[in-house]
Amino acid sequence: MIERPFRPAGTEADIGVLAEPARSGGTAVVLLNAGAMRRAGPFRLHVHAARRFAALGFPTLRIDQPGIADHIASARRPHVEVLIEILDTLQRETGCERFVVGGVCSAADFAWVLAQKEPRVAGLLLLDPMARSDAPGFRLGQFQLLLQRGPSGWIDIVKRRLARRAAPPRATDDQLRDWPAPGAEAAQLEGLVGRGAELFVLYTGGAANYFTHPKQFFEGYGPAARSPRVHFEYWRQCDHLFFQPDDRERLVERIAGWLGDRFGAPA
Repeated sequence: MIERPFRPAGTEADIGVLAEPARSGGTAVVLLNAGAMRRAGPFRLHVHAARRFAALGFPTLRIDQPGIADHIASARRPHVEVLIEILDTLQRETGCERFVVGGVCSAADFAWVLAQKEPRVAGLLLLDPMARSDAPGFRLGQFQLLLQRGPSGWIDIVKRRLARRAAPPRATDDQLRDWPAPGAEAAQLEGLVGRGAELFVLYTGGAANYFTHPKQFFEGYGPAARSPRVHFEYWRQCDHLFFQPDDRERLVERIAGWLGDRFGAPA
């Protein structure tokens, strides 16, 4: 396995690092950054993941998306168009015609939008992706968390809610992130599954402001969420950025196993 800088065609700067295996099975992985994080990912999660996946035979690119973190796009074009050009360059350089794309939080959102427009996206890595907090499952999860906290936790929740009412209204998650119109995700997932896409979906306890119970995923994403092509997990004790080394190691190994099962690897 070797690592080298990656520069899409038509750009003047390197925006990523490509980990290339000696032999490729025809599927590449693209790890997107999000928020204030650079391409190394939270606590270098993307670095470890890219090297692990490349060792299995999957060329893996970790990139700074245009306009995210400290990467400023040289031309103001639709975000999806830029990502498609990145896939074009990656296909020319690796020979891979299928891609698994994703990341944490808003990176999962970007990957979801890309997959709706780009049929070469054969797999999605969705870590704390979108979910609707008005689903019954969310209230059920909140109630369970309330029971776990005990009386002192209930008092704290009441204080925070009173303070929130007195404060100016805050933007909701679907306003802060690029989520589709409410209810659209079920039809979109059905379309992805129908064309043969594979999904690795994981929610953590760090997304408790909008996701608190596994039931919530199946309520929001409809019948296609129970497809064999959708791998779903909920790690309630894990934080949003996988701060604990054990959590990061477990995540990388879980995804590595999923990649091998769903996309194979060179002999």
